Amino acid sequence: MTVPLTTDRERTTAQLVARMDRLPILSTHVVWVLLLTANLALEYYDNSLFAYLLPQIMADVDIDLGQIGIITSAFFVGMVIGAVVGGRLADRFGRRTILVIATAVYSLGALATSMGGDFTTLLLARLFTGIGVQAATSVLLIYIAEMFPGKARGRVVSIVTSAFVLIAPLVGYLALVTVPSGGAGTWRVLFAWGGVGLVLIPLVLVLMPESVRWLASREKLESAFGILEKLEARALAAGKNLPVVQALPERVVRELTLGQIFRSPKIIRTIVVVALGYFGTTLGLYLVLNYQVYLLVDALGYSETKSYEIVTVWGLVTIAAPLLSMLLMDRFERKTLILVTSVLSAVPLLVIGVANNDWIVMIAGGLWSIFSTVVVSAFYTYIPESIPTEARGLGSGIIISVGRAGGVVSGVLGAVLYASGGRFWLTVVAAIAYVLFSLVLLFFGPRTTGRSLESVAAEEVGITTATGTLITHDKQ
Repeated sequence: MTVPLTTDRERTTAQLVARMDRLPILSTHVVWVLLLTANLALEYYDNSLFAYLLPQIMADVDIDLGQIGIITSAFFVGMVIGAVVGGRLADRFGRRTILVIATAVYSLGALATSMGGDFTTLLLARLFTGIGVQAATSVLLIYIAEMFPGKARGRVVSIVTSAFVLIAPLVGYLALVTVPSGGAGTWRVLFAWGGVGLVLIPLVLVLMPESVRWLASREKLESAFGILEKLEARALAAGKNLPVVQALPERVVRELTLGQIFRSPKIIRTIVVVALGYFGTTLGLYLVLNYQVYLLVDALGYSETKSYEIVTVWGLVTIAAPLLSMLLMDRFERKTLILVTSVLSAVPLLVIGVANNDWIVMIAGGLWSIFSTVVVSAFYTYIPESIPTEARGLGSGIIISVGRAGGVVSGVLGAVLYASGGRFWLTVVAAIAYVLFSLVLLFFGPRTTGRSLESVAAEEVGITTATGTLITHDKQ
């Protein structure tokens, strides 16, 4: 069955998703990208700021390295909670609604962190912030997967994750110019700026519609087609071509119960495999990221100023990461790209673990920053693609929460590794985590690149009939 340009008014889910995937990138999509990038930038600002300001926080609040490890882990515990709860609520109440609520939560959490005066207050503030940050990130990625044309999903995620590139050097520069010359409370001002996320909320409500795939899953096809037809009208008004496309067989998309999700061996297998891969990436990333400034100051003997200069350079060179991602993301299978860039992330970490030359440390750290960012971008594209619409919020949430458990482990494990074996064991374990878990993904993860979300669900996981019965389809 083919889908005409605009004349066919049959309201079916198959028609909806086929016509969504044929859309060109419009100015409306660009506005969404800007809002999503700003949101992710603010999330990453708060996330990375704690690592940059770790020595100042320890001195001002009078807490030791062990307590810092616990506080760092609390942030990731919050992320685990936020991923599952945010994902499930996004399945129930909508992608945009939960994105707005999560943005408010992490913004208020950043403000609470800025007012923390003791171990307990900081612990609770970071837990609260972690819940909001990960709920927002999870829903943001789902929104991209469901609302952007399939042929451009990888490039869009690459652009949105350029927020990492924009924020990393900014945070490093802010720490460099304010902390050494500022007073003991300078770090509080920097965290207070994280509350700017509250400004994004009305913009999201006005400029970003609800996900059409989610609306279809809630049997709100009229609303979904209303959004689609506005996008098609804008495309035609801009002189864009809307080609005739082949629709998949009709399927009714609806929210699955927990029982239905966990009775499907294919969904469970996909969740477990992708979660393990993301766990390894997160563990490897944060074992180093959480302690990068401390490592430079304590292990290599650099001054605070010199350390901030180095991490600022690492952040600046990461500008190559989104450019590299845009070139590679939609041209190679995601899980293959994840393995290759994980290996390329692991090698410079091993160099950092033994090098003493300033230039070698700087170059190795820069390469790690570039390739580790590409790995994250690939996962951010891959995770929501691998789960069917009916379970995408909860399934993605479970995957990301398991992955974020790597962050939980990294806080305490990083302190233990550094205390017992210094930077060498810290970087070696991080490198192993990158490579080992990406191999699991390569051998057992689903293929998603260049495929519609519905075809991935049908061939790799299963489809849902109008009766709600899950039917799996093994590839011949």
